[in-house]
Amino acid sequence: MNTTEYRSEFSAYSRAFELAHYHHRAGLEPQLNLEPVYDRYGDLFTQQAILDLEQAFKETLPEHETERAGLRALCGAARIGYLERHAREVTAERARCEMGARISLDGSEISFHSVPKRIGNEPVAARRRELMARWVEMVQSCNDLRAARFESFQDSARSLGFDSYLALFTEITGTDYQRLAASARAFLQRTEAPYMSALQRAVARDLPDVERDDLQFADFLFFQRMPRLDRFFPARELLGTYSAAMEGLGIRVGRQKNIHIDDEQRPLKNARASCFRIDVPHDVRLLLSPIGGAYDYTTLFHEAGHAQHFGWASRDLALRYPEFIYAPDNATTEGYAFLLNYLFHDADWLVEYRNDVRPDQAREIARDLALLTAHTIRRACAKLNYEIILHEKKADARSEQMSNLYATLQAEATGFRRDRSLYLWDVDDGFYAAAYLRAWAFEASLREHLRTRFGRRWWANVKVGDDLIDLWNTAARYTPEELGRLIGFGEPSFDFLADTLIAAIKED
Repeated sequence: MNTTEYRSEFSAYSRAFELAHYHHRAGLEPQLNLEPVYDRYGDLFTQQAILDLEQAFKETLPEHETERAGLRALCGAARIGYLERHAREVTAERARCEMGARISLDGSEISFHSVPKRIGNEPVAARRRELMARWVEMVQSCNDLRAARFESFQDSARSLGFDSYLALFTEITGTDYQRLAASARAFLQRTEAPYMSALQRAVARDLPDVERDDLQFADFLFFQRMPRLDRFFPARELLGTYSAAMEGLGIRVGRQKNIHIDDEQRPLKNARASCFRIDVPHDVRLLLSPIGGAYDYTTLFHEAGHAQHFGWASRDLALRYPEFIYAPDNATTEGYAFLLNYLFHDADWLVEYRNDVRPDQAREIARDLALLTAHTIRRACAKLNYEIILHEKKADARSEQMSNLYATLQAEATGFRRDRSLYLWDVDDGFYAAAYLRAWAFEASLREHLRTRFGRRWWANVKVGDDLIDLWNTAARYTPEELGRLIGFGEPSFDFLADTLIAAIKED
């Protein structure tokens, strides 16, 4: 195999894949059409191509560390491509099922993907739950296709020589999922009492019409919106806040011609901010449609973390090793995204970068947003423990046992009950919950490292920006665990992550 030619084709495939997703999310194309991309580049993801990449890895000497790391990532990406290629028909059918699902509401038709947003904006509990029940029916109608897709993944994993989808991704990411799941269970235990106590206080304030023992997923969608904070986060100031925050790090957003901010309003545009790696580092696109509110702000900063990461990636690295841009393991880039995302946990930062926020208000806002983060991390802990069982060798994706397990673990971890019919809808490909968990632990340690080295206001120091740019320059060449060792704070610690969150959500 000529690995240089393979990398060139893989880069072209990845760019085309990202561009198709961008066009759909931006509202430029009504349907996500990946068939031409799969047809053009399908030969990249054959068993023979994977065997050739494995052989190239074996023949590369240990001292050529970057080449070996690249080939390992490239082989992982090829294996994922193989799974997706073989599941493409059922994936397309699932998408059609979801796109075709509609409910009638107040004289208009609401699409499947729009219902959760409507629930999140519904202040009346009974109305939220009515909408949720109707949405769950739509989820159920596509569950056979979701199960068939996971079954296809299992079959493909076995055809590649692995016992299960779990074993395949253990090889792809190098993650010991059982060890990580044990850390997740310890995190849940360590944060249980502080989280539930903080949740009870917040729910009593924000959901007075709901009993603590009757909290449901529909209630959480409204709770996480935290509409009472909207006055602190107006849509018109969203981009200005982002620009000012980056300037504090010495990064002038207005001069970043390679990071394109698409804030144009279009009828079919997805309102949630997102980042697309069209041609890294020359063309990175940050898609947003400002609507205001804390969720809108934090989501933009998260996606901007991805954009800055890829926008500063080494041109030479991107050209020679596109697998470090379109990596099969997303934990590294998620860590950088969380670093910007969680600026909102810092009351001092809020006072400085959000106009007219008093210190006492900033502390309350930071505490509330940290509580949402604690919920999200605890949810991911439960997801990982569930997904390990779902994707192991003898698992049955259609069993009632799996749906019951999902609902039980989620309720115990978050305090909000979820319908068991969501047990397949709420599963991301590739153990993404594990990537998030590793990223959260890395980000907490990185943030503490920056604070220790540069002081409490590290986020207003251009030297921090220089250090981050040096890290971003390496794209995903290093895992979060490797970065921890290289930077000097060692293995990311879930105990430290837990302690950080506990401190953030406790009352003054």
